[in-house]
Amino acid sequence: MSKVYYSIAKANSLIPKIKKSIEKIEKLRDEIFLIDNTKILFDELSPSSLLLEIELNKNFHEKNLEMFTLIAELIKEGCIIRNLEEDIEVDFYSKFRNKDIFLCWKMGDETIRFWHETYEKQKQRKPIEELHAHYYEKLKELK
Repeated sequence: MSKVYYSIAKANSLIPKIKKSIEKIEKLRDEIFLIDNTKILFDELSPSSLLLEIELNKNFHEKNLEMFTLIAELIKEGCIIRNLEEDIEVDFYSKFRNKDIFLCWKMGDETIRFWHETYEKQKQRKPIEELHAHYYEKLKELK
């Protein structure tokens, strides 16, 4: 699958759709964690205990399937999903000075607020205003 590149405006237009998916993924992630960390002492000889264990396992796998299906759909849209264990962040491929970069979004943000080079870590994010300033300078040069 080839990379999908986004302008800042196009990535921002996808945020409402992506936000709904990320909310569902976070809910499923939390439910999976709860199921996985629930310890029940089963009476090994009891059919009802065995059935409960089967039901818990079934529920665990169904929620995993649903969560990873949602993640796959976002990846097909061109989203890079980061930090699944905590506050999920989404990166979008973009271009700056003919190089690949990531536009960064996370829950709570209404728009893309940061970007970083593809070889940089999330902690090295830069304010999106730096890209805006560069584009405004380029527009001035065209006049």
